[in-house]
Amino acid sequence: MQIIWKRLLADRTLQLTGVLALLALAFGNVHWSDINAHTIIALAALMMLVSVYETEGLLVYVASTVVSHFQTTRQIIRVTFLMAFFGSMLFTNDVAILTLVPIFVTIARKIQLKMILPLVFMTIFANLGSAVTPFGNPQNLYLASFYQLPALDFFKMSLPLGMVSLGLLFLVTYLFANDTVGAVALEKHPINKRHMVVVLLVTVVVLAAILNALPIGVALIASGLLALGYDRTTFVKIDYGVLLLFVGFFVIVGALSRVPVLASVLTHLTDGPIKVFFAGILTSQVISNVPGAILLSKFTHLVYPLYLGVSIGGLGTIIASLANLLAWRQYQLQTDEQSWSFLTRSMLINVLLLLIFIPLGLILLKLN
Repeated sequence: MQIIWKRLLADRTLQLTGVLALLALAFGNVHWSDINAHTIIALAALMMLVSVYETEGLLVYVASTVVSHFQTTRQIIRVTFLMAFFGSMLFTNDVAILTLVPIFVTIARKIQLKMILPLVFMTIFANLGSAVTPFGNPQNLYLASFYQLPALDFFKMSLPLGMVSLGLLFLVTYLFANDTVGAVALEKHPINKRHMVVVLLVTVVVLAAILNALPIGVALIASGLLALGYDRTTFVKIDYGVLLLFVGFFVIVGALSRVPVLASVLTHLTDGPIKVFFAGILTSQVISNVPGAILLSKFTHLVYPLYLGVSIGGLGTIIASLANLLAWRQYQLQTDEQSWSFLTRSMLINVLLLLIFIPLGLILLKLN
């Protein structure tokens, strides 16, 4: 418990959100209904499940096994991007970054590979990959819950963007040299197959509940029992700050949505598909795409342009997606590099890709 409190008290993003939420409660008009319980429960269940995966070491095992079979720099970079892209679909973009950044840093040191650009693109493809599934990132969890989207409807929205993003991934890998480096040996921990059968069964239950095939409470109970029966230290590894952050977002957005002047402006900015699309992109650049999605959903029923706006809006500024900040922090922790080189390159590449994806989003809107 002491470790959890220390982590919460050291989280500056949570501190700022907490202060703003308290101000919203004190001076704003906030309703209990502003807090989307379905999203909070789904996120808690998913976090407990992912924590078990991390404790079991499955993600590290898979990544290490896959990477060890490739012998050129381009192949290693490509497979790392693919793991970030597809891994984020199931385990969220944050977990993909937390898992793969240390692995890639280790590999880059062994083969003397410059790591900033690959790590920047890894983060980008983790963000883009996470946009494909309803549970790939927090804003998708919220949108699927708020608009009560069946799984098929969600994938109809997300797959075109996902296919284009996958094509871009393969193109980007040709920017890197294809030097031969030999097999890369990484430390791997053995996997308990019996444990994994149980974990996979619970995974099916949790994902079915998130996709509204089962009551969401079933997901929370199943993942909670799994974590409790598997290893109680799993509960310590869960980032409870994310749950509190979401509660804070809901409180702040609820108060803001009832400020007459702001409500009038946002109503005007969300009265058409194109406007919603650009509103999603612009708000993401300023307040990040998670609170941006929550805020704009209060003013529009146009879910597809909002989804595209906040998904593409994850590109751009360093705060457009919280995963961008996480990757920057991970790079600093893993390399002891405190310069601004990673940040400046990340911003430049993200902005360039944002300018490319905006026309793509408009085309997808037109075809929808």
